[in-house]
Amino acid sequence: MASVAAMRLSLILTLIAIFIALGGPRCYAETNDSVPELARALSQLPPDSSVLDLREGTYTIASTWRIARDGITIRGAGIGKTVLVRDPRFNDIMVHIDGANTTITGLTLDGNGTGRVIFLDRPGVVADTIEVKNFTRIGIGVPAPASDCRISHCLVRGSHTPSSGIWRDAGPTSSDSAIMIDHNTVTDSGIYCTGGKVSIVANQLSRNHCEREGGGGQIDVGNAFTRNTIATITGNTIVDGGGPQAGGIEAGGGYFTITNNIIRNHGLAGIGIGHNVIGAKVTGNIISNSGRYIADRNRPQCRSGIYVGYSATNLEISGNQCFDDQPNKTQTWGIILVGPPARPDPRFSPKAMEHVAIKGNDLHGNIHPEGLLEESGARDRIVSANLPARANR
Repeated sequence: MASVAAMRLSLILTLIAIFIALGGPRCYAETNDSVPELARALSQLPPDSSVLDLREGTYTIASTWRIARDGITIRGAGIGKTVLVRDPRFNDIMVHIDGANTTITGLTLDGNGTGRVIFLDRPGVVADTIEVKNFTRIGIGVPAPASDCRISHCLVRGSHTPSSGIWRDAGPTSSDSAIMIDHNTVTDSGIYCTGGKVSIVANQLSRNHCEREGGGGQIDVGNAFTRNTIATITGNTIVDGGGPQAGGIEAGGGYFTITNNIIRNHGLAGIGIGHNVIGAKVTGNIISNSGRYIADRNRPQCRSGIYVGYSATNLEISGNQCFDDQPNKTQTWGIILVGPPARPDPRFSPKAMEHVAIKGNDLHGNIHPEGLLEESGARDRIVSANLPARANR
């Protein structure tokens, strides 16, 4: 009996020594990494086949799955059925699409607390009907120089705000690249885009806040220090800002068309137009219950339905409804046109607002019954047909 016990002990010690020699805990992560299997399946796909079907099940991601083949489709069995989940010991991008005109669809990517989940890094990449969840920084990233990408019908949910559920950066100079973001549901994160042609259409957003410091919108588009963004933001429902200083839509620098959105329950303005905006058409939006952050330090406070920064130019603000239907109202004005700053920012050359038309807006139901606060002294200004009549004075 003693000799049998000694043999067993010797075998155990030998196995432990082999385990340590092979890398200890790292060996466990390697043997449970599904990426080599996924990469091998993709490499063995016949040349005449463009679809890699992933069967139902859970795949552990313990290294970046880099998809470099052009023109293919990665197709899961459905959201919640095919699940790619991050190994907690791995801390880099889970999936990196490095092949042009590639589509990923029908699966769940569970970041399991990671910073970044999936990046679309080549022209024409499509993320369609996928779920991306449990991340702290970026859910779906589209860096420069990728163009003509589309993110559609996706469920994107961060683990907390502020973060970017959908993040797009085309760089500081290019206005040629394009992205379409449509019919997604985004919660506990937000949409951030700057540079190039941006279309954000028919999305559902709630409890989001993009910026890590200070203000920021559930949809935050255009860098405040550049003018290279051309954005269309239309038909979105944006409710219940994810932080006390969250706004609905923040427009930084460039040209903007903001139409037919429903925007409700935010700490700051429903729509903020930055001082580096050189053209904006803001029409047909329904904005209510902004201004809940009563400690805002802007002067005047950024607690209106639509807040327009000094120096913005070429603006049409028409046909919007801006009201507050809370028992205790927080939305101070329907529209505020901000005056010159008391302390100019040295990074900007302040100039008067010009070419402004404020027409046909319904501004009933705010704390200030006049509805419009005009402090800008804008040149070439038209204010007409707004309700109540006092908004036109």
